[in-house]
Amino acid sequence: MSEKNKGNLYILATAILWSTGGLLIKFIPGNAVAINGGRSLIAFLFFCIYRRSIKVKVNRYVLLAAFCLTMTNLLFVIANKMTTAANAIVIQYMAPIYVLIWDCIYRKRAPRKQQCLIVLMAFAGMILFFLDKLEGGQMVGNLVALASGVTFSGVYFVNSLPEASSEDASMIAFFMSFLISIPFLGDMRMMDGTAIAALLALGIFQVGLPYVLFAKGTKLTSPVSASLIGLLEAILNPVWVFLFYGEQPGKYALAGAAIILLAVGLNVVTGVKDLD
Repeated sequence: MSEKNKGNLYILATAILWSTGGLLIKFIPGNAVAINGGRSLIAFLFFCIYRRSIKVKVNRYVLLAAFCLTMTNLLFVIANKMTTAANAIVIQYMAPIYVLIWDCIYRKRAPRKQQCLIVLMAFAGMILFFLDKLEGGQMVGNLVALASGVTFSGVYFVNSLPEASSEDASMIAFFMSFLISIPFLGDMRMMDGTAIAALLALGIFQVGLPYVLFAKGTKLTSPVSASLIGLLEAILNPVWVFLFYGEQPGKYALAGAAIILLAVGLNVVTGVKDLD
């Protein structure tokens, strides 16, 4: 197996684990900022055990990636409070478009037609997937979601650079997310055993382990490919809800999912030369 395909598999596993967040959060009381802080602290401790150290490498790329990850999580939580959840996730997942722009600026070349078509196909699939739930929303909330998409693209792009370290950036971001959440943690005092188990699962399997895989994947595949594969998180999230709660997706959602899968498949199959 080529290194690129290994990277794609790492990002695919990351997207699958990320997608369990919506299901696990249903079992935890408290506001989203507190939940994010709690899972981030657990993820930080997971990384410390995994790496057997609390030391992190610090340079401008690591700090920039950490900032992007911290802001992505915070802005997405705020966006969900100010606009519809569907609007927030669709606007945030414009990230592959931004990644393509950053990549072209960094490489000092124009995007290829194939790159643009695949990225736009994937975004069209996202819109179709959430078509039944998209609403006007609040303009400020939509703008916040737009900002979260920009910072999310930075997570993919900056961590792909040779000088970056995704693991170090993740550890810094997790700790910063916990610090931000401290004023809100009082809302989580009434957690029962189920909620505690769900929070541990969030920290270890939905955040900690995925970012270990993400660190490996972003070094082996292009940021454009990684961000496209990451779109699968958004369509897998409702899958778990359907399996465990019986909420069946509509025909537009199924069509949108098919388009996203096709775009990701085309990227993986034909992207060896054109999308790197």
